[in-house]
Amino acid sequence: MLEKKALQTIKEYKMLQPGDTVLAGVSGGADSISLLYLLYNLKAELGLSSIYIGHFNHMLRKGESDIDQRYVEDQAKKLGLICLTDSKDVAAYAAKNKLSIEDAARRLRYAFYDETAIKTNSNKIVLGHTADDSVETFLMRLLRGAGLKGLTGIPPVRGNIVRPLIKIWRKEIDQYIASLKLVPRIDHTNYESKYLRNRVRLKLIPQLKIYNLNIKEILLQTVLLLTEDYLYMESKTKGAIEDVTISKKENSIELDAKKLRGLEPPIERHLLRTAVEKVKGNLAELTFSHIHDVIKNIDQTERWELHLPDSIFVSGNKNSLIISKDKPKELEKVAYLYNLTVPGEIIIKEAGLKISSSILDAPPEGFEESRDTAYLDFEQVGKKITIRSRKDGDRFYPLGMNGAKKIQDYFVDQKVPQEQRDLIPICEGGGRIIWVVGLRIDERVKIGRKTKKAIKLTSSKI
Repeated sequence: MLEKKALQTIKEYKMLQPGDTVLAGVSGGADSISLLYLLYNLKAELGLSSIYIGHFNHMLRKGESDIDQRYVEDQAKKLGLICLTDSKDVAAYAAKNKLSIEDAARRLRYAFYDETAIKTNSNKIVLGHTADDSVETFLMRLLRGAGLKGLTGIPPVRGNIVRPLIKIWRKEIDQYIASLKLVPRIDHTNYESKYLRNRVRLKLIPQLKIYNLNIKEILLQTVLLLTEDYLYMESKTKGAIEDVTISKKENSIELDAKKLRGLEPPIERHLLRTAVEKVKGNLAELTFSHIHDVIKNIDQTERWELHLPDSIFVSGNKNSLIISKDKPKELEKVAYLYNLTVPGEIIIKEAGLKISSSILDAPPEGFEESRDTAYLDFEQVGKKITIRSRKDGDRFYPLGMNGAKKIQDYFVDQKVPQEQRDLIPICEGGGRIIWVVGLRIDERVKIGRKTKKAIKLTSSKI
């Protein structure tokens, strides 16, 4: 019955194809031994080319770990299969890298599988995760807090890793093992309450069964439905991320902030998580709050910066958002000062602009000011104009407004990006600011009824 059910899962998810060479991860426990015999018994029906066994010794249980290894090697000899092994001090690795024992064990074990698959030319790595494992993983991530990806549990297929037992319950495994008259190894750490997975399996799930005896089946169905939703979200995000990406480097990715703001919220959140994963390599320690903080800042016109787990930096302005492993550079202040005699013109190379000036013997009639043209009262300005970058404490009287305003505050009100503010020339004449180029003239130098002569200033790109 188990072999038939597993075969259905293999076909449903297209896990294995005729001619595949597979590496079976075997710990010696009931799940992995069931997987080994399942593959061995179905080898001809599946059309498998070769089966290799990979066993990783975690060195966590003193002599017990070595006995596990010998047991797996004995099973390999019994079946006439090649077994490749390796051992690493997981506890020492966890302490050195500040990881939990579970996380350290997983990283080293999967690295071993990848290396061994290459050595044996195995195009598939087959692991023995069960339906119980998927439900336990779902509950663990739910307790810790997870997004849609985390709540999908253990995927049936991920790259070259496949899990034929993912819809099979542990009680079915026990029945299969008994039918084969096998006595698998028992890992007594599976009963230690210091590990969250054990507490979920031994304490939480039995409590949930008080409310519904079929809770595990219900949770597994939830995981499968969430997986379908996640795959749909992934397909939508894949197209969106190509559209919003401005540039991608080894350690960073730059996104178009305007296009990001136009996405539906679920796609926006999922896209940001995907972008962080591309730079960071994983989503470890990344929470909903981190993504929420990034989204809150996307609407800012000021330059902003956030720190994410594992030294990932996010910075942005109204135009773009950058996710990087490198700390954003501080903006360098751009300083310049030029003197213009009216009439005349001058090049402001830092701003990429040319400022031209002329004297009008009479005020223009029915003139309309634009962002690039200013008409000023000659008597209030004079023939000597200074054109410079902004300075701390700059104030002027914006046309049409009562009272003075700091240039800094005016830039904020006008949503001028921080990195562009030093590039906006400030024109001074008669001892005061007369024009913030491209934005507004000063109220005190505007053309009025008493104006006899006027100055025309024009800004153009070079």
